[in-house]
Amino acid sequence: MSTLPLIDECLDVVEELYNKGTPVKEIASRCHNSMSMVYKALRRLEREGRIKRRRKGYRHRGYLGSEELEEIARLYREGMSLYAISKKIDRPVSTVYYAVKKLGL
Repeated sequence: MSTLPLIDECLDVVEELYNKGTPVKEIASRCHNSMSMVYKALRRLEREGRIKRRRKGYRHRGYLGSEELEEIARLYREGMSLYAISKKIDRPVSTVYYAVKKLGL
C-alpha cells in the first residue's frame, strides 16, 4: 500500500503552482494528494507569509432597495430570465428569484 506524500514534502510545489495560478484540483493531482491536504498546505503557506490567498469570497450587499425591486419587476415583465437579471444587477440568482416571488410575478 502506497502512502500519500506529507504536506512538508509538497510545500514548495504547492507554492510554485499556486503562484502560477494553477487550480487547487490540479495542484492536488500533481502532488498526488487530496484537495484537503493542498488547502492545509495553502493555509500554512499563508500563515508563513509565502503566499497571498486568492479568494473569491461572498460579498453581502444588504437588502434589495426599492429601485432594485422596480428594476427586477420591469426586466422580468419584459421577459428577461432570472439568470440574466441577476447578472445585470450583480446579485445572486436566488435573491432575484425571491424578489420575483415576493413581488408576486
